[in-house]
Amino acid sequence: MNPMRLFVVTMLCSLMSAAVPSGALLAADGIMLPLPAEDQQEITARLGAGVVGQALPSTPITDPAIYFPLQDRALSYQVTAGANAGNTQMLKVAKRNRPSGTPAWRFGISPTLAGFIQQNVTGDLMMPAVADSDEGVVVITTPANPFIIRGIKPGETRTVSQTVAVNYLDDPTRQDYSGTLNTAYTYVGTYQVTVPAGTYQAILIRLKCEGKVGPAHTNDTAYYFFAPQVGVVAMISQEDVEAFWIIHIDSKMGKVLASSS
Repeated sequence: MNPMRLFVVTMLCSLMSAAVPSGALLAADGIMLPLPAEDQQEITARLGAGVVGQALPSTPITDPAIYFPLQDRALSYQVTAGANAGNTQMLKVAKRNRPSGTPAWRFGISPTLAGFIQQNVTGDLMMPAVADSDEGVVVITTPANPFIIRGIKPGETRTVSQTVAVNYLDDPTRQDYSGTLNTAYTYVGTYQVTVPAGTYQAILIRLKCEGKVGPAHTNDTAYYFFAPQVGVVAMISQEDVEAFWIIHIDSKMGKVLASSS
């Protein structure tokens, strides 16, 4: 082979190797990323065996709203882990209009827990606050927590440093707890996910945070599986905001989609 051609081929192979995360397999329509063992263990424990299946080809996220449609709808979830395991919960995605005309979206994480979703000018879906009506508190993160990020690639991790404030709904000026977080947002890959509502090709987003809010250190990992045109088909997250952020008790729940309308 011509030495110059050999050099070019070698450089191209090196660049391709550097661009593909360790353990990934190249496919015609993307890359396949095996689910890391640590994540597999946590997901199986919280969601159940057989929910997450084989790795599927993954591509960069070009339109976040495909994975979380911004439209009013009701979704029924079976609780697989946590205080309400065995129950079924009806949760809603609902639109709210601000006086300025700007739409705001509310995503029910549990019957008493809601995340508020904003779509920024670049198309990213962000969650600036989570309200717990049962405990009467709202947790505000600045900058907002990323929910689905446009342009992120499979296997890519983006980090953000945040301030956290825990306010009381009956007295918004009262702020007994605040702190800082370092959050790692990872597009883990695409997987076959089988839940009572059906089988989906879903992307997995992992949010791992570490920091100090109030008197103690906080560590948490949340998982969201998003299916195109459907939204969240399975998730693992905290259920009791006050218990987790203030008392630092693990109140993690698992949920799988039972039906949508």
